[in-house]
Amino acid sequence: MRCPEVQEKPEILFAAAAERGRMLAERWRGERPVFVCVLAHTDTCLVPGVSAAGISEELRQLTPAADAEVVLLGGPKCLPALPSNPLGVPGPSGITRAALGLARLRAKFAGAGLRVWPETPCLRLGDTAGGDIQLGRAVPDARALFDRGKALGRSLRGRAPYVVIAESVPGGTTTALAILLALGFNAEGRVSGSQAGNGHAAKTAVVRRALASAQLLPGDGRRDPLGALEQIGDPMQPVAVGIALAAREAGLDVLLAGGSQMLAVAALLSAVGGAAALDGVAVGTTRWIVEDRWADITGLAAEVGPELPLLAANLDFSTSRHAGLREYERDLVKEGVGAGAACIAACLCGGATRQELHATIDATYDGLLAAPCVPSISYSLTART
Repeated sequence: MRCPEVQEKPEILFAAAAERGRMLAERWRGERPVFVCVLAHTDTCLVPGVSAAGISEELRQLTPAADAEVVLLGGPKCLPALPSNPLGVPGPSGITRAALGLARLRAKFAGAGLRVWPETPCLRLGDTAGGDIQLGRAVPDARALFDRGKALGRSLRGRAPYVVIAESVPGGTTTALAILLALGFNAEGRVSGSQAGNGHAAKTAVVRRALASAQLLPGDGRRDPLGALEQIGDPMQPVAVGIALAAREAGLDVLLAGGSQMLAVAALLSAVGGAAALDGVAVGTTRWIVEDRWADITGLAAEVGPELPLLAANLDFSTSRHAGLREYERDLVKEGVGAGAACIAACLCGGATRQELHATIDATYDGLLAAPCVPSISYSLTART
């Protein structure tokens, strides 16, 4: 469903809890946040049909590292071309790089468990990549990751009025679905994803097997949210929850950067810290996510927190000079690496307009796409793990 505000072409859409969202946006206007992106791998992304965040299953394992390299270095070092989906549509890391440049912000990356680490500064919070949730033991170190996330969140005290918490986790919308169901939310067929149609059948089948393996019924996860993460989550989730919880305790507001994955983080934050933990928290994403006809992110946000604001960067790539970016208007890719929230921050702290965002994003992809994304690329992981 299209948001009615799109016709007015504002920079930011307020898709849920609009009044509170506008209040937070005004509080953040002119302020520079800290931007933290949590990188993680889950073997769930290797299940056919679950993720399109990478040209192939093998290269998908390099996507988080490549995303960090694109954002910080202007190009991937662990891949010979820009991360893209199996159709060659470029990933969103260039959007994040462009927006952070406009906002004059530098991203900080934290690894929660990866197959491949980026050739950039990256805080190492965990060494164990996430397992396939179908086995029911996906993140055995979830509690330690949560504590390390809290330590990172506490370290932000006094450094900024708010923190943007982003992610790069191929397969993460499937683990998000698992967590949302475990916490009692009716999320089947409502999460978004990087492919048109969102692969609901594959995701639902995987998640049902995961819940069965973990012996969890819908709602059981509320008794022990971190225990549910150990069984059916991914390594990003406990870190992001820890950062957000400690940041709120330290007096910072929080902008959770993403769609379905950050709704799961918000749900976990409420389950761990109580409903009051969502005060001063919003979710920031892209127009493509809130308008995804195969999802219901706006409805899910209202269920996770009736006063949880959902903001969306009002990007429109229909006139982009890059054919790959124009494919975003056909329900491909949509979000990732905090792209939407980075654009929101650029508008709020840097005063960027939609026109400036579009022009800067196009210019950024001019350089990134100079080496085209070729679906036939083969690259070995053995030398980089």
